[in-house]
Amino acid sequence: MQANLRAISELLLEDIVRTEPMKKRFYNECYADTGALSRDALISQQVLKARYASLFTPQEGTPTLEPAKGQDEEGGLTNQILTEALAKRPIVLLGDVGVGKTSFLEDLIYIRAPKEFDNSLLIYVDLGSKAALNTDIKAHVLNEIERQLYAKYQVDVYEDGFVRGVYDLDIKRFRRSFRVASLKDDTDAIATEINKFLGETVAEKSEHLRRSIEHLALGRQKQIIFMIDNADQRTTAIQQEAFLIAQELAQGWNALVFIAVRPQTFFQSKRAGVLAAYPHKVFTIDPPRPEVVIEKRLLFALKVAEGKIPASMLQGVRLSIDSMAHFLKALLFSLEHNRSLTEILANISGGNIRAVVEFVTQFIGSPNVEAEKIVRIQSQTGKYSIPLHEFSKAAILGDYSHFNPNSSLAMNLFDVQSPDPREHFLCSLIVAVLMYDQTAKDKDEFVQTSVLLSTMQALAFLPAQIEGALRRLTNKKLIETTERITFEEDLTGLVGAMPHGFRVTTVGAYHLRRWIGAFAYLDAVLFDTPIFDEQAEATISQNLESFDIHQRLERTTAFRNYLTEAWDASGLKVPYFDWHAVVRDGQETFDAVRRAVEGLQKKHAMQQRSQSWNNRGTNK
Repeated sequence: MQANLRAISELLLEDIVRTEPMKKRFYNECYADTGALSRDALISQQVLKARYASLFTPQEGTPTLEPAKGQDEEGGLTNQILTEALAKRPIVLLGDVGVGKTSFLEDLIYIRAPKEFDNSLLIYVDLGSKAALNTDIKAHVLNEIERQLYAKYQVDVYEDGFVRGVYDLDIKRFRRSFRVASLKDDTDAIATEINKFLGETVAEKSEHLRRSIEHLALGRQKQIIFMIDNADQRTTAIQQEAFLIAQELAQGWNALVFIAVRPQTFFQSKRAGVLAAYPHKVFTIDPPRPEVVIEKRLLFALKVAEGKIPASMLQGVRLSIDSMAHFLKALLFSLEHNRSLTEILANISGGNIRAVVEFVTQFIGSPNVEAEKIVRIQSQTGKYSIPLHEFSKAAILGDYSHFNPNSSLAMNLFDVQSPDPREHFLCSLIVAVLMYDQTAKDKDEFVQTSVLLSTMQALAFLPAQIEGALRRLTNKKLIETTERITFEEDLTGLVGAMPHGFRVTTVGAYHLRRWIGAFAYLDAVLFDTPIFDEQAEATISQNLESFDIHQRLERTTAFRNYLTEAWDASGLKVPYFDWHAVVRDGQETFDAVRRAVEGLQKKHAMQQRSQSWNNRGTNK
């Protein structure tokens, strides 16, 4: 059942929305406006508002950042976008991974400005999956223009009549040239020479396509629009090349050009000189509220599953669809009635809406979720409230039985890089000091790297320990840098120069405020944490492979006790983090597990007593 649910969930929540017949209805019902600040975010509203701030120092000449809007009140494209287009500058859409840059563009096409796009020659170039094997991006863009002109507009740019129409004035001028004049009235020779001339002309593919699309737009009285999307899925070099292509299309092709990029690429390109004379204005894409996106997606998927929205690809999977409908109803009921579920969605994603959708998709078919029980109770009672620990377990473990630091949405805050028990708390201390109100921050909530280093060094941590922790926290998205960079990895570990500053993300805040002391988190990460006490290691290692909840409670309690002893021995006393407070905050999750264990023990005892009475009756 879980395998089937996973397949159907991927179909309903991810694949079906990519099919052309579904797109218009999907965006009409499911698109969530960008920029709405989540009510469940565990960081300040100022950080959310200043998502793309501090990419550059105040001394650098930088473009103006302005939130993108699909249309103005009268409909159609906004005046800001049209102004940029008239200035022959590409319209840069700046956004982090998964915030909805592609969704913004497609919503613009199908919902916000359909009249403008219906009356245009639209060339949509996907530099992500469709160009994954192509390293010559300029050639790929030119090939896409040629292919889409034929597929969408039935125009073959090498068809004889079309070519002669494009170069009609050139042919007339060529007839007066010395090459034709010397042939006098030799018709066949003149025709041959003209064909040779046209062959030479169309051989320059870039210029031929530019002339062709210009001729087509003029003849059909249509605006030319290019969209270069998913460049941010490629290497920095390819992304910078995409910038230059967008610039050339905007200036030389008389076209309206959109290009979507990541902040870190924009920063690197500006520093490298590619953007030296680039746009005066950049439009930012802020993520929508994750809980709103998921609710709309689930409702849409439920309509499809119940047959209210027909989908030919779902024929023949009726049984799985029925189970899927019950699961979707349970999810919708739980999200509506359990604020802690919307909170985890809003925070663990860090604004990556694509990651939220993928997480919910994986949750539905996760082997760590009791899908059969959920479907059974939902079908019998009409409602089932999924508990928070089910969501946490799916986020922390994914599809694995044990914690895998590479695939998990969570980071093991207790992991160490040196044989120092105090380092168990270094990552938590860094996140905590970034969240601390008394820490010196700039207007966008960034803390200078020098301040962080000196603060942690004052606690007797070495620079190598601190920088290693900062790099790991950054790459797991618990904190972010001023330049929005991540760190490369070589044989020695994560490397790269330290940026100007850091600030906490919603991912880091959720780790520190909700996960770090909770049973589900500690139960998972104990497998990934070096233990420096032999007695504690021996206790934790007992029945280590057992999934019995009673034994899991015992070893997780022993792990927490080990961390408490390590904290007490560390001498770490700071106003922004206290391990004993963490233990107190997480105690309720341990108590809930203990109550479950006691309930199972009572149930088992009653079953044994009942079996004993049955046996006595049989003997009599």
